Amino acid sequence: MKKVLYIGWIGFNNLGDELLWHIFRDTCTKYLDMEKITVKPSMPGTDLKNLDEFDTVILGGGSLLLPGYLQILQNAIHKGKSVLIWGSGLDWIEESNLNLLINDQLTSLEQNFKQKDIDVLDEVLEHALFVGVRGPLTKKAIEIMVGKEKSEKVKIIGDPALLLQNKDTIKPHIQDKLIGINWGTTFNRLYGANESLVEEQLVAAVKRLIEKGYKILIYTMWSDDRSHCERLYNKIGDSENVQLDKNLYTEQQMIHKLSTCTATINFKLHANMLSMAAGVPAIPLGYRFKVFDFAALLGLLNLVVSTSSKQLTDDILDRIAMIEKNELMPVKQYNMTKQTCTPFLELPFNHHYF
Repeated sequence: MKKVLYIGWIGFNNLGDELLWHIFRDTCTKYLDMEKITVKPSMPGTDLKNLDEFDTVILGGGSLLLPGYLQILQNAIHKGKSVLIWGSGLDWIEESNLNLLINDQLTSLEQNFKQKDIDVLDEVLEHALFVGVRGPLTKKAIEIMVGKEKSEKVKIIGDPALLLQNKDTIKPHIQDKLIGINWGTTFNRLYGANESLVEEQLVAAVKRLIEKGYKILIYTMWSDDRSHCERLYNKIGDSENVQLDKNLYTEQQMIHKLSTCTATINFKLHANMLSMAAGVPAIPLGYRFKVFDFAALLGLLNLVVSTSSKQLTDDILDRIAMIEKNELMPVKQYNMTKQTCTPFLELPFNHHYF
């Protein structure tokens, strides 16, 4: 019986991270003989310093390409374990460096990775059985750190959430001009470093959308976000046109919920992917590097609204106007990316890498 450890940010009532684990688990069931393999998620309390019981360690979806997690993989390699990276991505890169990276002008990431961290990354890349990263900006950042030759092994496989399936057999009634808004907190660790200003501009955007005839659905992805969604709802102060839903849903329940919308505006990364899986165009609020990495993968950087924008209200309205003119374009881009990435995401499973 082989034992596999899946490392993710699991067990904290965050739908985005939970669904990544569910997708990994379900893909294992689809391709592997589960009578011969045991898969354990890194729930709270898992001792990541003691990997003796495992044969394989997998760094899963999420923004987990961080020095601490890479050291766990390095330790696993030193203990003779098989190691894979499956859909992980970088985050926490400053917006100034993000813009340089997009324009191929960035030469160093020493703010995020010291040389000792790069050495760990280098060793992990060399010995990992499979290295699949979330998006093209993560791949470019790795190239800057270790060089193009050493990063040839790194493949862009996309976010594992691309494997989400819309299992609805009954098409829900799409409400005329309903916009879903996902709001929450990242404890002010966002581009622009001013969450309250973003919230104020979002309130202004919602009021203008209501003037244009839209209804609004505010929804949450994480238990810690509930109070922030409630505050947004109260600031808008329009119970006739705004619905607040503080329930925590499964991924399929959320897809069904969002299927009734004509578009969504999303703070959390995977809210965008749930919206797209529901066939609904999504406008990402670019609060950190990972959102831009995802958008670059889909070829939709022009839809992202940075949270550092001083005209965030107008930017949101501009993106809504773009969707009104070409409503299905973002979903078409998503579906094309899904079709391209699915074989790469499933490759470690159907090739029995673990």
